Amino acid sequence: MLEWNICKNCGAILDNSQNTCLNCQGDVEKVNIDYLKKYLDNLNFVVKTLNIFTPYCTLTKDMGNIALESLIMDDLFKYFSYLGLGDNEITDNEVEFINSLLDTNFSKEDIQTLTDAELDKSLPASFKCLQEIDEYGQNFDMYQLNSCSELFNCFKLFGKFFITADNELDGDVLKIYSQYINYLESSLKSKNTALKPIDHLNYKPSKKEETHSLDEYLNELNKLVGLEKVKKDVNSLINLVQIRKLREKRGIKQPPMSLHLVFSGNPGTGKTTVARLLSKIYHEIGLLSEGHLIETDRSGLVGGYVGQTAIKTQEVIQSALGGILFIDEAYSLTSKSENDYGLEAVDTLLKAMEDHRDNLIVIVAGYPALMEKFLYSNPGLESRFNKFIYFEDYNEEELYNIFWLMCEESNLTLDEAGDNYIKEYFKRIYDNRSNNFANGRAVRNLFEEVITNQANRLAPKKEISDVELNTLTYQDFLVDENE
Repeated sequence: MLEWNICKNCGAILDNSQNTCLNCQGDVEKVNIDYLKKYLDNLNFVVKTLNIFTPYCTLTKDMGNIALESLIMDDLFKYFSYLGLGDNEITDNEVEFINSLLDTNFSKEDIQTLTDAELDKSLPASFKCLQEIDEYGQNFDMYQLNSCSELFNCFKLFGKFFITADNELDGDVLKIYSQYINYLESSLKSKNTALKPIDHLNYKPSKKEETHSLDEYLNELNKLVGLEKVKKDVNSLINLVQIRKLREKRGIKQPPMSLHLVFSGNPGTGKTTVARLLSKIYHEIGLLSEGHLIETDRSGLVGGYVGQTAIKTQEVIQSALGGILFIDEAYSLTSKSENDYGLEAVDTLLKAMEDHRDNLIVIVAGYPALMEKFLYSNPGLESRFNKFIYFEDYNEEELYNIFWLMCEESNLTLDEAGDNYIKEYFKRIYDNRSNNFANGRAVRNLFEEVITNQANRLAPKKEISDVELNTLTYQDFLVDENE
């Protein structure tokens, strides 16, 4: 029986060697064709209820009022045959996939004879019928009727499993799959069909936060501790974008400009925080349609076998459209080791940056020297990422202020001895910092250690006052030093 490893949390198809999902750290479960049958059964349940509309559908009337589910099964068969013959050979696993999912009994010869080599020349009949029915239903205020979107999502999902039925992926077949899904998507969107993703099966951005005004986001940016040069650069960039939008609105020509960015600096210097604020600010300006931030790194983009990387990277890119894609430690994508698929992710990313240049901004981040090496490794990267923003290490005063900010956010204060201690502590670690100094992360680590020490100090007491609960003392900072 055909089996796949998938993530229980996000539904991504995983390499057999993976014990956890690299996208979301979710657990792995093994599934078979029954997993897909549930989606097909759900689709057929919806579609069967729509058969009452077929007398009003021009296409089904022309075809003798054929049942919608029969149309769908026929189009799915053509679709799988089209993908299967992408490498000029139908495998035993692919035949089993088709027969098991569609409850048929085709042979390899049947599939080769009945396949449609011109599948990408026109929209499948099932899509045309469901489009017409969805539009008909909306005339009667049935605005939630979106059967065409459900069919598209099933095509996308089933195709992904089909092309990995042999636990390997041919690059040519992947290209055919991607091109056909893009063809379906563009054809449906050109007819104003709303395509909503299936929950659980798509890489999802974090939950949208409460929105604020442009001035509020700018104020939040400018109130960040330290980062004076960064704030100056980002404000200049925002001003430039606002003027470009004004020129565009007035129909004035302007030179092309890349808005993709390189954030270089040590960890814990606020790169992700600034990127998240920038995504919201760009949304308020009207540059980005959604204004969300998708964070990822090499593990979220690179797969374990040829072809898997392109799929993973495309999924992340799709989730970031309308917002900012933030790739941390991006230099790890250009490793020169044997059997490394990072370059496949880079190629996929570069193409997406061109295809979606009006609806996607990419920020790559990492250590300065390694980021320069990363960009110089590929002319495409160097030409698209030409704006650098450098995040300097926080000085001792800024580290001290960050610690106090964390305390205030948790309704905590310090006694005088504790306050004097952290002033000296941050001066010491700043003066002796390494090239890879952890900055804000070092402050966060200290804060978490200290509140744990406070809890251990207070827990044995029978009575604890509010003042004690809300005060960190000099003693709480010394536990580790005394051990």
